[in-house]
Amino acid sequence: MLPIKAILDSHEAARVNPVPSSRSRFGSLWRPEDGIILYPPNGNARDYITLLKITVPNIPLILCNDVKSPMEVVSNLRSHSIDEATSILPHALFVICATGELASQLFSHVASHLSATHINNTITFRQLGEFLPVGDKKSRAFDVYRKTFLAASPRNRKKVEAAFGLFEDSLSQAVFCAILKRYLLCSDTLMPVSVSREYFEDVYTLSPDEVFVDCGAYTGDTLRDFLDVGGSLKEYHAFEPDPGNFSQLLAYTEKLPANFYGKIHLHQNAVGHERATIFFDAGGTMGSMVNPDGTTSVESVTLDETLRGVNPTLIKFDIEGYEAFALQGGRALIQSARPVLALCVYHHPFDLWELPLMVKNMVGDYRFFLRAYQEQFSYTCYCVPPERLNQKYA
Repeated sequence: MLPIKAILDSHEAARVNPVPSSRSRFGSLWRPEDGIILYPPNGNARDYITLLKITVPNIPLILCNDVKSPMEVVSNLRSHSIDEATSILPHALFVICATGELASQLFSHVASHLSATHINNTITFRQLGEFLPVGDKKSRAFDVYRKTFLAASPRNRKKVEAAFGLFEDSLSQAVFCAILKRYLLCSDTLMPVSVSREYFEDVYTLSPDEVFVDCGAYTGDTLRDFLDVGGSLKEYHAFEPDPGNFSQLLAYTEKLPANFYGKIHLHQNAVGHERATIFFDAGGTMGSMVNPDGTTSVESVTLDETLRGVNPTLIKFDIEGYEAFALQGGRALIQSARPVLALCVYHHPFDLWELPLMVKNMVGDYRFFLRAYQEQFSYTCYCVPPERLNQKYA
């Protein structure tokens, strides 16, 4: 039996015979009013505090620094020592904001300071979605770890199986299965994580005169990585709509050596399926994104129109869930120029299968590779024309 079939069968069995409640499955009697304690105050904790404040604002929250040492205010929330936190919220969920071996080490470090109730209520941050109400679009980070993404329809299952079939190498298949287990089975399965630079895997060969299109250029970090791995530019077209990020991108490119003059083309635009004015969350961060409820308006353009006359050799898409729209607006360009695509497929769970199938529909002979750069996210699909394949994959 193919591994993908076993995962989908397990998901279907859980859907047909669901556990009565997530709390009983975890052996916990936790209620939202009991609150949540997050430890330690790392990036995961900060992100989840922000998300919790948006989605379930009435749940009491405490951020812990260490056993006895509080720290400064983080995310507008004063941190407490673990002893203080567990005293304030004696029945709270205790959320370890890490995974794998590190989560086990952190739990061991603090276990002697936890009551029996807190020990029983200890989970990793990836399991939070099992305890919280089903959210809207703002809470998709929690929903990533639910069993609700794959609709109970044969058509959706066929899409997942078809997308899995695009990935021929064993590493891609292993990554696909690991991601799907996390999405559908709430599994903390091991994730094969690549140590290469994201977007520049050895599955394709760099050209000596790349025409690089960077969708979601941020502050120029991907361009830095491109140059660090020995990339050589003929042209660089960067799209970054966030004003703060664009300002830093401009400052970075202005400091590049004189031989880059005339090669750099910066576009302060979002990339989508049509030319339009759209709303945007512009926070000057990597998470800035198109959002109908955003407070900033930006101009969205299509690659087909903006890059008319340009022949890209490499296009990167990391645009916080807007990838499908950008692909749609670049269909003609992709079909004519046949560039390598480095495509983020983690912003929405269905991107894992929908985006590769979308590209396959555009260019039938592309080869597909999937790599993970972090356990929880940063999953990139490489769509490579045969003429650009690294010889070991040819």
